[in-house]
Formats: sequence, C-alpha cells, structure tokens
Amino acid sequence: MRSSMVFVGAFALAQGAGLACGAGAETPVTLSPSVGQVQHRAHIYFNVATGERVVTQLGDGETQGADTGNSEPIWATLVQNACASEGYTTEFFFGFDNPGPSSLSTNITVLDYGDIALDSVVDCFQVNWVVAHPDTDTDLDSVGDGVEELAGQWVLWEPDNGRAANNCSRLPLVNVLFFNLPGNIAASGFLSGYTLDVDLVAGFTGTDLSFEIGDSDGDCQTAAFCNNDVDTNSDGIGDGVSVANADRDFDSLPDSDIDGDGLFDWSWTVRFYQPGIGNDFDSDGDTGVAPPSSSDTIGISFGFPEGSAIDNGDGTWAWNIDSSADPAGTGEEDRFAIYTTLDDGGGNELIIYNGGYWFGGFACTGGLISTGGAGYSPPAMFQFVLYGPNPYICCPSDYNCDGAVNFFDVSAFLADWQNGEDYNGDGQTNFFDVSAFLTDFNAGCP
Repeated sequence: MRSSMVFVGAFALAQGAGLACGAGAETPVTLSPSVGQVQHRAHIYFNVATGERVVTQLGDGETQGADTGNSEPIWATLVQNACASEGYTTEFFFGFDNPGPSSLSTNITVLDYGDIALDSVVDCFQVNWVVAHPDTDTDLDSVGDGVEELAGQWVLWEPDNGRAANNCSRLPLVNVLFFNLPGNIAASGFLSGYTLDVDLVAGFTGTDLSFEIGDSDGDCQTAAFCNNDVDTNSDGIGDGVSVANADRDFDSLPDSDIDGDGLFDWSWTVRFYQPGIGNDFDSDGDTGVAPPSSSDTIGISFGFPEGSAIDNGDGTWAWNIDSSADPAGTGEEDRFAIYTTLDDGGGNELIIYNGGYWFGGFACTGGLISTGGAGYSPPAMFQFVLYGPNPYICCPSDYNCDGAVNFFDVSAFLADWQNGEDYNGDGQTNFFDVSAFLTDFNAGCP
C-alpha cells in the first residue's frame, strides 16, 4: 500500500478547520443509498507508530483480518447486510463524495455517533471505504497501488450525540489523514471495498498514541492522552475539568450525556478529498489527475451493531441492538449528520452543520433487485469499530504477568520473597511461601 498517513493527537487538526457551531433541521432529510456490486478486496492492518502493515485478503467467508495484538472490540458496527435473513444479497454503500452539481456531492463531512461507557481506553480503530477510482495492483497483494492525492480524513470527537444542540461543545480526540488511498482493482462492473485497522500502539516506550473517551476523573487510565483539562470558559486555558463533567454551554448540565441514557456521547467523522483539486498531500508536486468525473465515487459501507432486524408489522422495521454483547454499538440511530464547507472570506474553511439525514426508514420489504424490486432500505448506520486493551488476568504461576510462565516468574518471585513477600497469605514470609509458589508454577496456567 503506497498510502501515507498524517496523525495528530488531542486538541489538534491535521487538515482544515474544526466542526463549527450552526443550526439545522432536526427532522432527518431522506437521501438515497448508493447501489453497486462491491468486492471486498482486503483488510489492512496499519500501525501508525511503527509503519507496520499487514494485508489480509478477504474472501472465502473471511471477513476479518488476523489478530495482530492484544486488543478487543469495545464498540462495533460490523454486519453489512441487515436483511440477509429475508433473502437479500445486495449490498448498499453510501457514496457521498461523487463529483457532480449538488452541494452534497463533494467536500462534505459525514458524522455518525453513539454511546460508550465512561473512561473507555481506545488503542485501535477500524475505518473503511468503497471506491470506484481506477487503480492498479502491480505487486498482486490485493490492494490497489494508490490513487494519487485521493485522501480520506477521519476524526473522533467527544462529547457529541450528532445533534445541532450542543455541537459547539464537542472536542477532537484524534485526527488521521490517509492520502494516496488504494482504489478500484475489482473486476469490471464492481467497486472495491477496503477496511483498515489503525493501530495506535507500537508496544514499546514512546510510541503510545492511545486515547481515552469520556474521561471522568482526570486520569487517562492506560491511555497516552485524554480530554481531562477542558477549557470551560473559552479563555484558552484549561480549567482542570474532565470532559465528562464539562458544561461548555452553561446550561448547568454536563455536555456528555445529552440523551440521558447514562453513557458517554461520542462521534466520528469522515471526509474524502478528490484528486485533481489542488491538494498535494505527499509533496511530490503532483496533485493527481484532472478533476474527476461523476463516476469517480468514494464512500463508506453500512454497518450494524450486534442484534437482529425486527418487523414492526406496519411496513417499518427496527434494528434491535443486542446490548449484552460487549462490543455492541450502543447509541446507534437511524440517522446521521452532514456538514458542508464554507469559506469565511479570510482563506479559512469552516465546516458548518447542514442537518440530519437518513434513508427513509429501515425496511426489508422493498423486494429483491434481481426481480425488479427496490431492495431493502438500509438504516443510517455506518461501519466503524473501536478496540480497547484486552485486560490480561494473570494466573498465579505467571507471577510477573507477562503472559508466559518461565524462569522470569521464578526470578521475580524470589526477589519479592527476599523483601518479605507473603505469597500464601498466612502472615509470614517463610519456606511455605516458596512451596506454595512452586506448586502453582509447576501447575502452569489453564
């Protein structure tokens, strides 16, 4: 993958301005999903700290890349065909950057949102794109070589529930910009789809870019940074208030749980940049091809939390989120927000709230496209995954808690024992502690 990435941490932006305050309609405006035959080409693992890249070819029933670290999903919308049980095989995607005359064809930012537990540490997240721009695959790794200056920018925000109200209170957490994105290498008549895991931790000192969502106590836990010193009075100086307790709109209520469900509100945005419009992200003097045609679409896949499609019996359907699943994408709604760009006259780009959107209401009753039907109506949910550290619970024989039972556990135990370690908890440090440890050590971990 020839793609490159710019990463910027908390309180900073890599490209353009932040999401500006603004008013807009709260009743969702109906848009049409894009219809196309998508070939999922590859799952790309990319470590921003080391540059490591692992490509897993998708196909033959494989939908996820190999496990590349000690992380687990903590929030996920992954399932792509919500109506598979009804016989539908068509996959929709939202091609929201499609050069054309509409103001909602290019240069828009899509915002999706959800809820998560307070003080959630994130060390990796997954993004995706579906692309029509022609590309080549000269090294035959199932990933396009990269389309010059085709770029995607993903930002995570807190607190935010995707509404016009309180959007002035949101703060950026992380901002990634990938340019020279892999393009379409699928067979004729198909588009290429990619997923990308953005790993923020390299595993050694000085390379931790993990962050905490919804800090409530001023402690970033194991994360490298969090919004734990919020400037509540806009004087440019942090006031020592954690983001979960901040009231930046002065309504005497925390900004972090506008929907009142006891979970922390957060959001993510994505914006794409077409080649040929003057960007030179890789500083090679080449801004890409001539302005792209209306067929050069790029967008994102739909995703769904753990759960099932429910027929309401009145022509409408609902997605019943299984909240018992650990990575359930809680807080997902059949709605997303769009932001458009505006020049402030001084050369700065403002990103203004345009309003809420959906696709007319989730339903599996449109009829199969193959038989002349309209297909199902997808809910306005998009694929996104947050990963957090998988807490390793040490068994007694793994004394130093490094995931292995070996000489280093014995060495660590003896050092502590010589300093008074009471291993068996009988109030004394003696031979019986050594005996108890050796019994556990010889038993190993289950």
